[in-house]
Amino acid sequence: MKSQKEKACRRRRRREIQLLSSESAWLQKALFALQKAEAAREKLADTRDEDVPPFELPLDDETLSVEEFQEAMENRIHDLLEDVRGRRRTLR
Repeated sequence: MKSQKEKACRRRRRREIQLLSSESAWLQKALFALQKAEAAREKLADTRDEDVPPFELPLDDETLSVEEFQEAMENRIHDLLEDVRGRRRTLR
């Protein structure tokens, strides 16, 4: 029979998996929202018969490329999902 300490450890590991999955899900939603915003910008440019400007955001005295930010988010999502898969394997 499992001890209370083992049960508490398993509960903690399941909770960690749940929280990592939640972070990944929210990042995926944010990435989807950025893609929708980019599509809206493209449609606006098409409506105005203009070229689509680079998708950049002002940040302090510089600009942040949304494409690079999206790539960083995709990498984080990938890492989180790999971590979740690994933790689920060890939990079994």
